Amino acid sequence: MAERAQSITSQSRSSLGALSLSPVWKRWLNYEFWPFYLLYIPAYFYWFFLALKARHPTYFTAVNPLMNNSGALESSKHHYLKKLPHAWIPTTVRIPEKTPADVGLRLFEQSNIHFPLVLKPDCGERGKGVYVIASKNEFVEKINRLNGNAALMQSYCDYPNEAGILFYRFPKAQKCHISSITTKAFCTLRGNGRDTLGELISQNERIYHRRKMLKTKFDDQWNRVLEEGESFLVEPVGSHNLGTKFMDSCHLNTPRLEDLITHWANQLPGLHYGRFDIKFKNWESLLEGKDFKIIEINGVNAEPTHIYDPKYKLVKAYQDIFFHMDIIYELSKQNRALGYRPKPLFPFLTELIKTATQTAV
Repeated sequence: MAERAQSITSQSRSSLGALSLSPVWKRWLNYEFWPFYLLYIPAYFYWFFLALKARHPTYFTAVNPLMNNSGALESSKHHYLKKLPHAWIPTTVRIPEKTPADVGLRLFEQSNIHFPLVLKPDCGERGKGVYVIASKNEFVEKINRLNGNAALMQSYCDYPNEAGILFYRFPKAQKCHISSITTKAFCTLRGNGRDTLGELISQNERIYHRRKMLKTKFDDQWNRVLEEGESFLVEPVGSHNLGTKFMDSCHLNTPRLEDLITHWANQLPGLHYGRFDIKFKNWESLLEGKDFKIIEINGVNAEPTHIYDPKYKLVKAYQDIFFHMDIIYELSKQNRALGYRPKPLFPFLTELIKTATQTAV
């Protein structure tokens, strides 16, 4: 009987293994992988309600006077990143629109930036078009793919940790409030002594959709079997759509951290809602204001990215999205009372169409 029971158990496990979901189904069944337009369908209806309430469809563009469109779109990251102390940010050089490859290469050679470096759109969003570049040939290739768009090249920051800290501050308030903290785990594969790198990538729901590009990137190692326990860093860029795992770390919020974020935000008058994306050595040194770099600042387009934690529930995610939309509405209301005006609809739509039709690098 015991042998029969063991046989039945083994068969059941085999059946469950056969029924294991493919990476494609895992992506569709976990909302963290849903396309932005699909996940945010309920938010579109809520925006319509808030727009009626505000009596202006672009009410949110009055939130951050520092930024074009309050950072919703067509907002230069370099414009306000350069306002911070140099010690707080990576060395950054802006590559203007329609820059030929040879001119871009000359800008690199004249800078204090060395390989590896980060190349990304000046007006990008959601990690699109962000690359870590290791050679001149690769740099020229990516410059040629800019399609006339402005970009930033930054010195690569090798601090091991990355986080996004979302905050808001009402116009007459002294202190910022933190509403979201996301820590990130870069996409790393672990070998099992059986599967090749290509097979491990094809089995992983976080990077399955990028396997063609990754095959080109890791062509010389694609068929190599990773040893048992071997770690392989696939992507050093902390973007969710590139495979990075986002983790809800709101429990790390403290008055000390809010004081630090307030100090940073004080360098940028007119920024009332945004997210600092940072790299840092460790949490303790960060709280002391040491060993960190602010790699990017986002405005009203900044999401509470902690909702993409795999353990987070969809209902709670929508509650958090609507909470932040309420904050944006209230900030707009208070700023409008102080004389700030939202951007008129048609100029905003013109920029929206331009953004939608541009091809990311």
